[in-house]
Amino acid sequence: MVLIQDLRNTILERLKTEDLVRIPASEEEYFAIAENLPYKAEYHNSEIIVMSLASYWHEVLMVTMSGIFLRIFPDTEFDHIGSNVGVQILKFEGGYYLPDFKLVKGAPKFKPGSKSIITNPYLVVEILSPSTARYDVEVKLLEYKQIDSLQHVLLINQEKPQISHYQRLTEPNTWLNREYFSIEDQLTLEGHVIPLTEIYKKVKFEG
Repeated sequence: MVLIQDLRNTILERLKTEDLVRIPASEEEYFAIAENLPYKAEYHNSEIIVMSLASYWHEVLMVTMSGIFLRIFPDTEFDHIGSNVGVQILKFEGGYYLPDFKLVKGAPKFKPGSKSIITNPYLVVEILSPSTARYDVEVKLLEYKQIDSLQHVLLINQEKPQISHYQRLTEPNTWLNREYFSIEDQLTLEGHVIPLTEIYKKVKFEG
């Protein structure tokens, strides 16, 4: 228990000056401290990865997207889940991620022994920040694509109107990538047209 407390204290101390902290740890150590940290903690390649508090505009974007999803994905068919429920990565190096938002179609499937980590997301959303964008794009995206149930990944930039949409196709290991770079663009998601002006309607960009 002392070692776990020391690990937790080390993470909290480093977060005072770092936006993203990586600490080598076992899976057992991750689960021992993840629920007791006041920050978002993920596990990848034998490291605990902890992010500092989300920005104001990050949360504004997430609430806006939640409202859009509730309109186009009925809650009679989908569960709408926030970032406190984890997603288990079953392939590549393995790990546990906490997407900012996720949809589950039908009944959830849980990691054995857990009621807070699922294995069958239908859609995941990551709101990119300067400290996590590279990790989200270069590491997590590749692993998300290995989840058989997953049909959509949305990477949403919080600093400018820019969205990457990855959609699984019927051919094995084949994804369609659409990029949106202008506030005048319209995202198409399973036949629903979503203007970027609606997604970013409350965000105040700097500069």
